[in-house]
Amino acid sequence: MKEIILITGANGHLAKFVSEYLKKDYEIRFLTTNKKLKKNHYYWDINRKYLDVNSLKNCKHIIHLAGYSILKRWTKKNKSIMYNSRIKSTNLLFEKCQEINLKPKTFICASAMGIYKQNNQEITYENSEKGSDWISKMASDWEKSSNKFKEINSRVIQLRISLIFSKAAGFLKYNLMSMKYGFGLIIGDPNKNINWINVNDVSRFIKKCLTNHHYIGPYNLSCDENISQKKMIYLIKKKIYPYCIILKIPNFLISPILGDRRKIINFDLKLSNEKLKKDGFKCSTNSFATLLDKIN
Repeated sequence: MKEIILITGANGHLAKFVSEYLKKDYEIRFLTTNKKLKKNHYYWDINRKYLDVNSLKNCKHIIHLAGYSILKRWTKKNKSIMYNSRIKSTNLLFEKCQEINLKPKTFICASAMGIYKQNNQEITYENSEKGSDWISKMASDWEKSSNKFKEINSRVIQLRISLIFSKAAGFLKYNLMSMKYGFGLIIGDPNKNINWINVNDVSRFIKKCLTNHHYIGPYNLSCDENISQKKMIYLIKKKIYPYCIILKIPNFLISPILGDRRKIINFDLKLSNEKLKKDGFKCSTNSFATLLDKIN
């Protein structure tokens, strides 16, 4: 009989990709905010503190990937939604597990590399200094709320995810799309480090965490390669769209448009994945050039 996994963030690209990867070996359930429920989908509403507890019955693992996009405008209202969709949702999951006396074996929670203080001069490890700004605090609070699951003897893993590269969604998709139509964009500092991981490797790591009990605590999810924004854009041009024109947009032009969100664009770290490798996980794709060969 297959073990049951509950995945939150049912509408997100990562949740869909992870569920496809796991469905052969596990029974997958989803929590969703969409009231039009599909098979194996259950409704929750964090603002009303409502969660259909049928989603949790006999559940052995929870993979918490829900979170309102940080790419939305950072208004006071949106910041509140971003925060609550992460921290309040985690608290609600914990409370409902307690309510029905469920003790999942594993609680895997998304986090972000934005938890760290920005430092492009030194390698950033899982025990490196955390930032003090709003987005760092949100990520830190999210991890604190996930650690509550230790109280019910769940093994807790936090995924400090770098940029997820997939041709189907996110950063890489939109760069490929714009370059297909003739324009590549280098935004802000062309030499800033981009830490990234292939979406397949995120799914592989999550599956490893379900079956290998030595995986515990926070992990920097990033491949071996730190690539500059400039090199990345020119590699796409060289390998796929040689006809496209590269445009450089300096910081002074993006700041009035993005406001505080420019931190996302200008985030510059050198993430270490030493803990990943020490615990026995190796990314299958560690070269952006190789990734482009696979998807082209």
